[in-house]
Amino acid sequence: MSEDEVRYPVVADGVTYELEPQGVRASLSDSPSALWGFQVNVYRDDALIAIKTCFIGRVRVHTKAPEVLDGPMEHLGPVLYQIAIEKITERLEAGELEDEIVFA
Repeated sequence: MSEDEVRYPVVADGVTYELEPQGVRASLSDSPSALWGFQVNVYRDDALIAIKTCFIGRVRVHTKAPEVLDGPMEHLGPVLYQIAIEKITERLEAGELEDEIVFA
């Protein structure tokens, strides 16, 4: 793991996983972004077990932290990652350990 990669530990059904979000991509348009996408690598015991591709909509961000919507990625990114981590943790608790697309 390089020094710029960050893993977030989560526990689902008594198992500890580490989630490592990748770079965020925004929808391309002339209007404000309505959708952001990125991958999150899921590790268990330092082994990559799944890649969750996350898509998070503007409305979801607005319900969580409306003040970051049109701000720089340094403020928006952590909110997007937190939303994804919450959703992926739910999926892990449901036993979904394979690669999948996750919408939030």
